[in-house]
Amino acid sequence: MFRVFQASSPEVEVDGRTVLAVVSGMLVGSVARELLTSCGLSLVQTAQWYPQQAWLDVYRKIHDHLGPDTLNSIGRRIPYTADFPDEQMFDVPSALQSIDVAYHLAHRGGEIGQYKFVEVGMDHYEIRCDNPYPNVFDIGIIASLVERFHGRLQFNVNMKQPAVEPERDNACIIEIVRV
Repeated sequence: MFRVFQASSPEVEVDGRTVLAVVSGMLVGSVARELLTSCGLSLVQTAQWYPQQAWLDVYRKIHDHLGPDTLNSIGRRIPYTADFPDEQMFDVPSALQSIDVAYHLAHRGGEIGQYKFVEVGMDHYEIRCDNPYPNVFDIGIIASLVERFHGRLQFNVNMKQPAVEPERDNACIIEIVRV
């Protein structure tokens, strides 16, 4: 059980490639760099590791000052900036299964949570997100991957079960269904 914007411990870290998704996900790069710097994340390097809490502090500021659409946009950029197992991704289910792999490649140092893939039925999937990132960010990651790998099929991506009390338990379920 994770609380939104709260790392499970000070030892948890996130890699620089993932941190830089903030810059690519925001329309104004200078604002993104200013936010990163204000939380102690200046001069971010792709091959370095940074405190997850500092990165989550950036997300809280984005949420409070720029709103959920910006967090969704950042989530949509994650599959293009983070280290995903591209060789294992060839359709919607394989891309969705890769989220947890990529998440664990980009985080270290303690309990980080997960993105659990569940095949509900034919072309009907769920991702159970249990982590400290805002739900709107999670749906951005998932929607981006579905758009990239849907081929000739069309899918709806919906928040099936949002976090009821994210300050206490941020887990949510996102549903992906072929239309």
